[in-house]
Amino acid sequence: MDLLTWGLIAAAVVVYLISAKKKKRPQNRYQRPKDYQAPERRSRERAPEVAREETIAERQLSTVRSNEFYKCPLMNKGEYGVFRKLEKLLSTSHRGYRIFAQVSLGEILGSDDTQAYFAINSKRADFVIIDWAGQPVAVVEYHGSGHYKGNATVRDAVKREACKSAGIAFIELHEHYSEKDILSISDYLQVKAA
Repeated sequence: MDLLTWGLIAAAVVVYLISAKKKKRPQNRYQRPKDYQAPERRSRERAPEVAREETIAERQLSTVRSNEFYKCPLMNKGEYGVFRKLEKLLSTSHRGYRIFAQVSLGEILGSDDTQAYFAINSKRADFVIIDWAGQPVAVVEYHGSGHYKGNATVRDAVKREACKSAGIAFIELHEHYSEKDILSISDYLQVKAA
């Protein structure tokens, strides 16, 4: 198409749009009475804006955006060594069983008592072994060289009691564990599976 044709098309569109605006819109059925007076405003000032408090999630987002992060290993060297041995044990003699590291006890234990649940919710198990149905069967705690700091003994006792109550084995491996200690975990899992 040539320039003249495009110009004619554009002019026709403009004329159409202008004529469409001039058409009268149908009036609403409801019309105010002729003697209607709008209610008088008490004050012409705008209402003060209400300051909205920032939510916890918004503050967290702001903090995260204004800082940098770096990767941290999920397990220290000693824990990773235990993890690899347990993983090998499960893959050879307990097919369908899985191991997870650094699991919150609140994910595998429940209680009808809120206070009891909060007592274990923030605590972590070094390793959790689940069976083929996804049910936790054992918690393995590795007590490396840096384990016994502060109130570690009491924290371990809380974990031990909660696991015992739920019927989950609580197995403790010390820094200088042996192959026999790892194999004893296998014996426990076979008894549990029977």
